This record gives sequence, structure tokens and C-alpha cells, in this order.
Amino acid sequence: MTAQRLGGYRESGRESYNLDISVKPISAGACVVCILVWIVAPLLSGDAFPSLGFAQSKVNPAIFGTWKLNLAKSVCQLGPPPKTQMQVYEPFGDGLRVSVETITDNGTRIAYGYTASLDGQEHPITGELTPNGAKTIALRVRDSFIIEATLRRGADVVLTTRTVLSQDGTVLTITSKGTNLKELPTNSVTVFDKQ
Repeated sequence: MTAQRLGGYRESGRESYNLDISVKPISAGACVVCILVWIVAPLLSGDAFPSLGFAQSKVNPAIFGTWKLNLAKSVCQLGPPPKTQMQVYEPFGDGLRVSVETITDNGTRIAYGYTASLDGQEHPITGELTPNGAKTIALRVRDSFIIEATLRRGADVVLTTRTVLSQDGTVLTITSKGTNLKELPTNSVTVFDKQ
């Protein structure tokens, strides 16, 4: 053990001080363990390099269930809002399965869905009148309350969404930005209540 004494002085009302600092030598093996913990722990937690695929990939289980559109709290930029919309989220492997059913303002039924892991890879969207004509969706979890999605039609990104689950798990807010098949903006903030 090495000890070093630091001393002080008294000047213009300052008190003197004495401080003993003790340093213990540690073994080389302990240093290696400390360095490995310092480097590997953030990788395992997903904090260090999320773009390398180490990011948290679990869905908050509170998102699973049926969600109903709350028209009074939602805002759509283009056209009249739908009469109703229901979204059902189900667990599926390391990701989720989502089915959406909408009744438009003129009574037309729209239904589509997808099954996707949360790895940022593209997965097909199936059904009628998918959002902005999208054919694929890629999901990524940002934290236990936020899922981000990129929807594509071919190579073109036609919609991005940020889905935020409330802390109490009872409200889902989806902020969307995109362009439809006529190149018109389809930005919206839709709020859903858990059923």
C-alpha cells in the first residue's frame, strides 16, 4: 500500500487541511476484469452501439391488446378522419403481430397487418389499402415505451411513425409523417385508448 500526505495552509481566513490518500495495488487479473466489465456491460445493455443490433429488442408487454382510436384527441392533416379504427397488437416470436381495421368517413372498410421483429429489417405488410401504399415495414425499439417504424413502397420511404406507449400503459400515441400515392402529405398524430 502506498500512502501520500497532502498538507494545506492557513491564509486570509482559509483553514489548513491534511489529507491522507491510500492506494492499494490490484492484481493484473482484476484489471482485466474491470476493463471487460467497462467495455462489455454497455454492449449487453444496448447502450453503447445500438446501430450494431445490440439495442433492446423486447416489446413492452403493456402494448399487447386492442386499441381504439380516440378521434377527439387525434389530428389528421389530410382529409377527414376515419369513423373508427381498431389496432390489435399480439406477441409473435421476438417481435409482434399487428392488425389494423379502419372504417373511413364514407364507410369503406380498410384492413391490413404485419408480423415483424424489432431488428430494423423490412417485413411485408399485407391487406387492403396499406398506409400510403406501403409494401414493407421495419421496426426498431428505442426504449420500453417507444417503437419507431419506417414504411416503404419499393425503395421509397412513404411513412415514418413513432409509437409511444404511456407510462401507465393505457394510451398509445402514433405520430406519422409521410406522403401518399398522390404525393400529398399524410402527417398525423393519432391517439388510441386501450380496450
